Amino acid sequence: MALSVQYIYNYTVNMFRLKLVAGKEGLNKYVSWMYYTEDPETVEFIRGGELAITTGLNVFRHAQNTGDKSDDYITEFLSNLINEFVSRNASGLIVNTGKYIDTIPVGIIALCDRLHFPLFTMPWEVHTIDVMQEVGNKIVNDNQKKKTLEQCFYDALFRPKNFDISRLEKTSFANVSKFSVILMEIPENIFENDEEQIKHYIDFSFNTKIGISPLDFCWFICDKKIVYILHTDGQDIATSVKNTASKDKFFSESRIAVSATCSSCKELGKEFEHAEFALSFCNQQQKLCNFNSLGVYKLFAEIKDKLVLEDFYNEVLGKLDVLGEAKKQDYLETLKVYTDFGGRIQKTADENAAHRNTINYRIHRISEILDIDLQDSENMFKIQTALHIKKILNLK
Repeated sequence: MALSVQYIYNYTVNMFRLKLVAGKEGLNKYVSWMYYTEDPETVEFIRGGELAITTGLNVFRHAQNTGDKSDDYITEFLSNLINEFVSRNASGLIVNTGKYIDTIPVGIIALCDRLHFPLFTMPWEVHTIDVMQEVGNKIVNDNQKKKTLEQCFYDALFRPKNFDISRLEKTSFANVSKFSVILMEIPENIFENDEEQIKHYIDFSFNTKIGISPLDFCWFICDKKIVYILHTDGQDIATSVKNTASKDKFFSESRIAVSATCSSCKELGKEFEHAEFALSFCNQQQKLCNFNSLGVYKLFAEIKDKLVLEDFYNEVLGKLDVLGEAKKQDYLETLKVYTDFGGRIQKTADENAAHRNTINYRIHRISEILDIDLQDSENMFKIQTALHIKKILNLK
């Protein structure tokens, strides 16, 4: 529920007479903290999401040391500063104008517009410490509200007896009648599994690119997955998450799933299960799965006794255990592709990069072992069902 640059601008524009001069396309970026700097060399300490503020003191120092008072240095100074900020995912810059920098050069305005990097001016008589303290307090309060909301939804999903709906009062989730869940896998060894770094990256880099307001969702990490709780149908947002992930340096291979909708927070636990179930149907070609698109397979999600599913799998495909483990897996993969392509041998051969005769032999051998006709549509449906059960239950 992080605060956006737009929110902070609206909150402080009259109080501190901020003026947006460039980069309005980046106002949706989230702000992690205020960061004061006069030296581009200190930018290396930025972690992402900081709203920076400077007076341009370095311009004055440069003039004292070199005698150079040209406007070219102001452009050079701000250009270096802004490019460093952008490379580290800072959220914007406030320039305290009037003493060291009077006006923002045209070239800098064009640069910020091109980079979608919000740039503000603030009159010299407004003290930077006042802005930093006011915004800092707002961020601290928002972080506390965010933690309370996360805990509330964690309880709704996993500890329903502890769930207290009153904690949703005065939030964007109060008095709504539609909820959904999106799950996205977190890759192994991202930031060496440092959860705080992962959270920071998700909050102030990844989530800002999805294109939705922080008021529209709550998120937290659970079991190596990002859990998004939404107060709307999540289908369109899930597509945005997928598109953002596909271009992200960490999440490009992550699988994503979206639940159906429910009308009450008390039903969110079931929708989380639905999203987890849908996630098991994702693959490298189809990285997003919607629970509502699973058709008859949605019925599996409601079967609480997994032994029923395991018995069905063994009944249909258990006889393949007579094969060695490696050959069994090869045959199962061939069988999956064969059923996916409706029993077409050539398509199966092409997909497996195998000769047609090899696939013919495997299918004939599978048919012998299972003692069924693989051209029969009912048998094909049973096999597809058993293969999905295998995937759902992680059977060997």
